[in-house]
Amino acid sequence: MDEQQLREAVRALLRRNTRDGYSPLLRRHYCYIAPAPPKPYPFQWFWDTCFHVIMLARLGECELAQRNLRSLFAMQEEDGFVGHMIFWRQALPLRRSDVMQARPRWRALRPHMSALTQPCLAAMALLCLFEASGDRVFLGELYAKVRRYHEWLAMHRDFDGDGLITIISPFESGMDWKPSYDPVLGYEQRRTARHLFASSLYWRAVAVDASNFIARYDLPRIRQRARFLVKDAGVNAIYASDLAAMEKLARLVGDDAERFAQRRRRVVDSMLALMYDEEHAAFYDVQEPGSRKIRIATPTIFFPLAAPEVPQEIALRVLDAHFAREDQFGTPCPLPSVERRDAAFYAGETPYIWRGPTWAVNNWFLFYALKSRGFDAQADLLRRSLHGLIERGGFREYYDPYTGEGHGAHDFTWSGLLVDMI
Repeated sequence: MDEQQLREAVRALLRRNTRDGYSPLLRRHYCYIAPAPPKPYPFQWFWDTCFHVIMLARLGECELAQRNLRSLFAMQEEDGFVGHMIFWRQALPLRRSDVMQARPRWRALRPHMSALTQPCLAAMALLCLFEASGDRVFLGELYAKVRRYHEWLAMHRDFDGDGLITIISPFESGMDWKPSYDPVLGYEQRRTARHLFASSLYWRAVAVDASNFIARYDLPRIRQRARFLVKDAGVNAIYASDLAAMEKLARLVGDDAERFAQRRRRVVDSMLALMYDEEHAAFYDVQEPGSRKIRIATPTIFFPLAAPEVPQEIALRVLDAHFAREDQFGTPCPLPSVERRDAAFYAGETPYIWRGPTWAVNNWFLFYALKSRGFDAQADLLRRSLHGLIERGGFREYYDPYTGEGHGAHDFTWSGLLVDMI
């Protein structure tokens, strides 16, 4: 598949998955791209929409990208909050336990948002779209909304004043069953089950959402309970990158860019202070209270390398210690979603995702992180890997890191991020 064939295939995929309609209850139009056909992913997701906007911008589909971004922020609350999942066409999620990811109130019986967050790439998406379209009117409209969301994050999710975002559920990272959450959930077995409801891991994660639901998603109460408080290295590295995009956007609209620059520097300083493990040469997720490093290696140990303030010697150490080693991340089709020697590693298909297979978003984010540091060979390896996975397995949700076989949902959009890596 050459570049032009790839672009047309991704364009066709995004258009097939477009959901365009009108909500009579909300009295507004919506337009979003579902990450896959109606089952199992019929709703609008936060970071998925950001991926789609970036892809559409690269394909020159700016009008469709604008409609997707408008829909993402259409239900934004007065304080700036936007949920990770937006139910435009039905009130209940497919998995009934996900009902507890929304606040317990009557408004949840009509189209609504969840009460959870997802990794923030909204500024990156808006910047990419503006660079493609040059539309300053749309920039001004959406900048105000994205700025309000960033203000909400800084005010409500920087629990400890160190600049880092704390997630309150495994599902807020977008990497739902990430193995580094096992100790936080008390899942001592660590093995990856083949059936969802048969494992205590599922019920432990649902119990976190139930606890948040009972607390009515009151963040001070949730913080006090400390059921699941994690500073995820991936979430915060993406946040730092989005703050860098906010700096650029602020300059374009005449806003105070230094506000976001200061936040970004604080995030990076805290990642170095709290997440970096000198002995293991890795950036680990951190459990609160107590700032305890969770020494389980997933691709997010590399994510902070996207921040230019991370010293180059640390970046070299992290790569040398983990990237190409066969018992860690050196698979034929990198990058596996947990190191091979981890007890949770399973390369095949299972409802417990992010526990071994290769996911496009890891390759995409790290491609730019590594390129920016001059690690061209490693970056090109990730690009070639994703290209080969699409050729062998098609547009799938995730892939076997050994064989390249596609798993999970068919016609899944994320692999289309390859159009942003060419």
